[in-house]
Amino acid sequence: MSKILSQDEIDALLTSAAEIERNARAKRPQGSDSVFAYNFRRPDRVSKEQIRSLHFLHDRFARNVATSLSAYLRAVTDVTITSVEQFTYSEFLMSVPDPTAFYALSMAPLEGLAALELNPNVAFTMIDRMLGGSGRNVAVNRALTEIEQNVIDGVVKLIVENLTDTWRGIVDVQFRVSARETRPQMLQVAAPNEVVVLLGFDMKMGDARGMLSLCIPASAIESVGSSFRQTWQRTRREPTASDRRNLLNNLARVPLTVTAAVDSTLPARDLLKIGPGDVLSLGRPVRDSLHLRVRGATKFEGRLVSIDGRAGLRLESPRRHGAQGER
Repeated sequence: MSKILSQDEIDALLTSAAEIERNARAKRPQGSDSVFAYNFRRPDRVSKEQIRSLHFLHDRFARNVATSLSAYLRAVTDVTITSVEQFTYSEFLMSVPDPTAFYALSMAPLEGLAALELNPNVAFTMIDRMLGGSGRNVAVNRALTEIEQNVIDGVVKLIVENLTDTWRGIVDVQFRVSARETRPQMLQVAAPNEVVVLLGFDMKMGDARGMLSLCIPASAIESVGSSFRQTWQRTRREPTASDRRNLLNNLARVPLTVTAAVDSTLPARDLLKIGPGDVLSLGRPVRDSLHLRVRGATKFEGRLVSIDGRAGLRLESPRRHGAQGER
């Protein structure tokens, strides 16, 4: 029979363990206080700052894709990001249902593949909606047929386009569907022990609710790490030369009201007496300069001229903002 330790013996063991720990710390080399536990099976290759930035970036993606899907399906669709975590690819595969709608995404010019999984609960509801149904929760426990996959491909294409637009503010990555399967294990996306970042989104359409999972290899995020550190926290990206050119071209087509009027005052009694044929004296010499106004704001000064029998205004000098007489 095994011996049961008394309370005094238990206290002696705890005291001895504490003494051993103190001696180990005393013998530890100077400067080794930064030593911490590291799990080689689940290494944290993406920093916490980048995890927060990923959450911020794909929160905007969720709002954009919810708007696009609502218009595409003609039904209110809510998408919200719920989690951003690091896993190995094998752990990600164990977390997704089988069968499901599973897609491999290329990320040119980055190497590797991403994975996108659309939960069957919402996938079958979207198919029902697009084929003329009411779009209510459809409880089906089977794999998608080839026809149903072709239908859901339109939804996935819309999701991937929004994903590309969201990432364009950080780095120019073109997400494209490279393969699809109903059995996730049958599609080779990454090595089982490769570290990936899993982004989970909660999708709700009517009574149906399910998860949209996006799996991005950590190596792809590391390759654009500098871009993430510089721009991921920006709410607006800097316009490119092409953006400025397009903006200028669009603004150039906007019609603006341009006026060159002679301002004067006249007593009310004189206004009551005037009639056709009367000549009004405006109290200003003909040679005086006139103000050219664009939508009421004075921009130039000029003088009246005659061009082929028609009145014109020759611009002489720009008018400074806030000058006297400006409206």
